[in-house]
Amino acid sequence: MIIDIAYCGLDCGACPAFHAAERLTVEERQAVADKWNVDFGGSHTVADIDCVGCTHEGKHSPFCDTMCEIRGCAIAKAVETCAECADYGCEKLSGFFAMAPEARTNLEARRIAN
Repeated sequence: MIIDIAYCGLDCGACPAFHAAERLTVEERQAVADKWNVDFGGSHTVADIDCVGCTHEGKHSPFCDTMCEIRGCAIAKAVETCAECADYGCEKLSGFFAMAPEARTNLEARRIAN
């Protein structure tokens, strides 16, 4: 069950940063930061491991906040998710789907439901 769908179709609830300050200890958040530093590079800190979900106002992970071009595009187009976008399946999204096929599945289900 999807808790909170991101613009791109990912399940924010499956992300370890989703409401992490409320759910995880400082040590658990540090472990996520350490893993992200290895997996994605950068210098994530405990403070970075907390996010309200990309479609909501509030704290976002550094990637979702400033580096995700899909989020920026969806906000600019004022869509609920990419499933509602007139340009659905654009180059940004199709490239992302290659890395995250579950996001395509989630958005396709949303397109069918609408």
